[in-house]
Amino acid sequence: MQGRRILPLLLAAAALGWLPGCSQPDSLELFVRRDAARDGVYVYSLPLTDTTCAYDFWFYSRAGREPLENLQLNVQWIAPSGKRFSEVVYMRTVSTLGTKELYRSGMVPAEAGEWQLSVRPVGVKEDFPGFGVVCKKRDGTR
Repeated sequence: MQGRRILPLLLAAAALGWLPGCSQPDSLELFVRRDAARDGVYVYSLPLTDTTCAYDFWFYSRAGREPLENLQLNVQWIAPSGKRFSEVVYMRTVSTLGTKELYRSGMVPAEAGEWQLSVRPVGVKEDFPGFGVVCKKRDGTR
């Protein structure tokens, strides 16, 4: 009789042990509208908690009335420890129908935790609707 009472508890404990692995999706898509950007800077919090996996990142947006060519993006990464890395990259074209362009592929975080990604598009017009990022986790088996 006592074994029957313990079995459901063991099953529940095992199920709870699996939940943290399921709590974070393999991909994340975040979009910040122009009116929510901080002084023209689009800020994203990315849970890069697995340093044994690589991550791919895309930027996406759409232009207002006219396509944008060679859109300059001032990018800054802030690690969980506070260390910073900045770079300037360019989106080739942002069309009025929308564009998604690969930013980085196979990036392995140096630190596990919540990273902050800030992006400042340079020279966008007032009809620019916002800016998004896609983060996809790769474990090498897919």
